[in-house]
Amino acid sequence: MNEKGLPEKELFDELGFFSGADTNFKKVFSSMCTIPHPIAVAAQQLFSHSNVGDPGLFQGTCRMEAEIIRMSASFLNHSDPNTAFGHLTSGGTESNIEAVLHMKNRFLSSFFDADGETENQLNQLNQLSKLNLVLPKTAHFSFEKIANLLDIELKKADIDSKFKVVPESAESLIDENTIGLIGIAGNTEFGSCDPIDSLSEIAVRHDLPLHVDAAFGGFIYPFLPESDKNSGIKFAFDCQGVTSVSIDPHKTGLSVIPGGVLIFRNESVLSPSLDKIKVKTPYLTSKYQSTLTGTRPGSSVAAAYAVMKHLGAEGYRKNVAYCMDLTCHFQKELSKINLKPYVNPEINIITVSVGDGKDKDADREKTEQIRSRLLEKYGWNVSAAKTAPVLRFVLMPHVTKEDITAMISDLKELLESENRI
Repeated sequence: MNEKGLPEKELFDELGFFSGADTNFKKVFSSMCTIPHPIAVAAQQLFSHSNVGDPGLFQGTCRMEAEIIRMSASFLNHSDPNTAFGHLTSGGTESNIEAVLHMKNRFLSSFFDADGETENQLNQLNQLSKLNLVLPKTAHFSFEKIANLLDIELKKADIDSKFKVVPESAESLIDENTIGLIGIAGNTEFGSCDPIDSLSEIAVRHDLPLHVDAAFGGFIYPFLPESDKNSGIKFAFDCQGVTSVSIDPHKTGLSVIPGGVLIFRNESVLSPSLDKIKVKTPYLTSKYQSTLTGTRPGSSVAAAYAVMKHLGAEGYRKNVAYCMDLTCHFQKELSKINLKPYVNPEINIITVSVGDGKDKDADREKTEQIRSRLLEKYGWNVSAAKTAPVLRFVLMPHVTKEDITAMISDLKELLESENRI
């Protein structure tokens, strides 16, 4: 650190340099985040000092957080949004960690009676093989972190041709050490939504909690046009077995980073796990704290509250309609160069195969080459899927039809140079 601080102009010149080194969203087709709504940015700045982890000092911010939970539960088809329980997180990863932690705590609590930890119960617990979590093969990489953090095994269920989990496969993996089930609404690679209603029935049948990772799809599926075949799809609290859902305002919710929401059906589904992670906080204005993180930015709460209130359901329907229109335009432009989506998109993620389909490893290598050259030669940021050797394009609100046309033109030129078209 310098002995003397930098003058303001010199500092902001330096900040401008670093900002310029970041990628703006102009040529980004890889990100599930986007440029936040100006309303969210303004609200974030207004509450930059606020810490929702200290509710007595920041009571207004905490009231906004409670309203976000109620609003979110409402469009997630909760029968009584006022009874939903939850809080804001840094995003899907933190939300998923906390949801699975509660699953593990709930499972372990079943080995102890009201009188405490008897020797017989402890011996029974010690004889258990590793606890496990059943989830789709397409689940987000955050669950790999969770497995390491919580020392659990991931049992990955098969997926079908549309990259959705096969319910029968998921159920076949359940055993006496299974702590819960995971379903995905808008998976990261293909945007597919698992059959949550079927997973819900399995969860009820086996008395297991079901967490739905809707970090991406949570602000899309409820707002799809009624004419869309996926409109009205059941993926949240209208499925009886769903105990928790995670959604990310900092994605298609158009809020600032970081901004996730974790919602439980009610507080009782956390019993007795909530007490296990609850700690006394004598130096704060609240007696206890039961979130994974202590200090939580009230600015993110304010930003999410502001944009959700400002846009309302109508605004989000317009946002999703725009993204779906981009998705249709993308498919039309693809057809002009004799390409088509690898799998028909449900929402605003399109995957494209640029290989010949004869050798999966060769196709994967070719995909990475095309991806790299799109960036190096033309400046386009695209990604690749892990489950299949395909390019992956996310059509977020910052993308325009002109961007799509230009990118497809560059892709055509690149593929022609490789004798692929």
